[in-house]
Amino acid sequence: MKIINKIKHFVGFDDPSLSVENKLFNAICLLLALSLLNGLINNILLGFPASLMLVEIFVGGICAVAFYKSRYVGYNEYMSVGFITLGILSIIPGWFFNGGIEGSTTLSGVFLVVLIIILLNRKYHLYYIGFLMAVFIGCYYLEKRFPNWTIHSKNPGQKEADLISASVSNVLFAGLLVSFLKRSHEIDKTQLIKKSEELQSSQVALSAAKDQAEGATIAKSNFLANMSHEIRTPLNGIIGAAQLLSMSELSAEQHELLQTLQSSSNLLINIISDILDLSKIEADKLTLHPKATNIRNCIKTVFEISQPGVSVPGKNIRLEYALDSNLAEYLKIDEGRIQQILVNLIGNAIKFTDEGYVSLHISAVNQPDNTQLVTFSVKDTGIGISEEALSQLFKPFSQVNNTALRKYGGTGLGLSICKKLVEMMNGKIWAESKEAEGSVFSFSVPLSVASAKKTVKEEITGSEARQYTPLEILLAEDNKMNQLIAGKTFSKIGYKIDIADNGKIALAMLEQKSYDLIFMDIQMPEMDGLEAAQHIIKKYGAMAPPIIAMTANVLSEDETKCKEAGMKDFISKPFTIDRLEKVIHKWAPHNDSTEKNRYDLANS
Repeated sequence: MKIINKIKHFVGFDDPSLSVENKLFNAICLLLALSLLNGLINNILLGFPASLMLVEIFVGGICAVAFYKSRYVGYNEYMSVGFITLGILSIIPGWFFNGGIEGSTTLSGVFLVVLIIILLNRKYHLYYIGFLMAVFIGCYYLEKRFPNWTIHSKNPGQKEADLISASVSNVLFAGLLVSFLKRSHEIDKTQLIKKSEELQSSQVALSAAKDQAEGATIAKSNFLANMSHEIRTPLNGIIGAAQLLSMSELSAEQHELLQTLQSSSNLLINIISDILDLSKIEADKLTLHPKATNIRNCIKTVFEISQPGVSVPGKNIRLEYALDSNLAEYLKIDEGRIQQILVNLIGNAIKFTDEGYVSLHISAVNQPDNTQLVTFSVKDTGIGISEEALSQLFKPFSQVNNTALRKYGGTGLGLSICKKLVEMMNGKIWAESKEAEGSVFSFSVPLSVASAKKTVKEEITGSEARQYTPLEILLAEDNKMNQLIAGKTFSKIGYKIDIADNGKIALAMLEQKSYDLIFMDIQMPEMDGLEAAQHIIKKYGAMAPPIIAMTANVLSEDETKCKEAGMKDFISKPFTIDRLEKVIHKWAPHNDSTEKNRYDLANS
């Protein structure tokens, strides 16, 4: 057993780095060398000429060299091709030195056919078997033409002994070779089955890990959504109170403190929104909603949002922009997301710039299929970024350095979200900067050119708004603080409201009184806002008053659920007074007694 193991090790049978073909070639070289050694000893004993022995020694040498190169240098397919070619050619001298057609050389043909089939690629089989047959036929005709070239056996006994020994030797080594091949096949089959089982096992584990990861992602998303709701609810009270305070008479010191309160509240809301956006992107739940947009109006809105950042104490900078004349008037974009990216980039530029300017340049290159490659570049004269820090910019929770983090603050989420949004638009984003020389943040996105069909937006002024008063408004809200802030906010813009603690109470109040508008929170005890809205729509149908969601649930799927429940609009908490006014003016019924009487009749 030890000898067999040593032979296996010598051949490389236990070496996993060697291919099956390599191991097979090594084994064949070894077996053929042993066969030739056996033939050499046999021919010496039988007294064959030295020329035949030299041929056998030559072929044995080829086997030894081929084994060494294959085992210790490196095997390739061409080694087998060369080996078989030399083996077939060695038949020619062996034929004439070993009795010609009556000698034992013809028996080696079977062994060579086995070698051709085992060693060579299938595409070579017919060619080499044909080559072998041609050599045999050629040798036979040469022997007939030049009989004096052939060295015959000295006596019949020598001839018979040679044929018997050659037959036994060829059968033995061919059998060993086929046995080795079968054994290799069985081992490979066993290993393949084992690997297949391991693969199936790993697939099961991978599937379980995938399910676990997806479950963790869903749990994280749900946790962030719940935390967002819980944080936005008290923030609604804080921001609402701050808005109401801003509309009252304040001293200079109180006004300054109020500005700090509002800035801090808005910063906290932005952080919560960034975390939710990142979570939605990771969960592949963030979707874009492109529509025809006047790009110039979009940019104006961005600058109106960004302008207050320039006016803070300690800043001495200009905020400017330039648009390429080639830029189409209307482009198909998700306006909110484009504005989000630009506000973030411009906001960062303002944050890190104290002197000089922050500028936005937009260029457009026409492309096929009625599209433009639009490049937005935000340039500043701020502190700049080191080359080493540039590579970290677009990673989540990264800042250029700890000093910047302490001085300027921020979560480092904004640029990461910008990068993901740009990539969702099939674009790319990059930055160029040098320390103390400012920075340029750019992104390019391919955008479809939309038709220049202008939509007229009616701006409703405060005087026009009063034509809708008085209105009967019902608010369904369970949080006492939000009830208080909402009541005062509605009152500030001229409306007195009724309040229900949950959806069930709202339904009961609706049966007792006619309402022009209903504002509905979503998460409430006993009956939530979605269920209450469905009950109202089912009972009153088209004559039901418009229902507007007023909720801290701000995910896009939450808004979709509200629309599916029959709600007309969506206000996210915390909300501004301007936003509330616009929604009221949009959905409040005109002073039309017919509409009012229809609803009263349905309610009675």
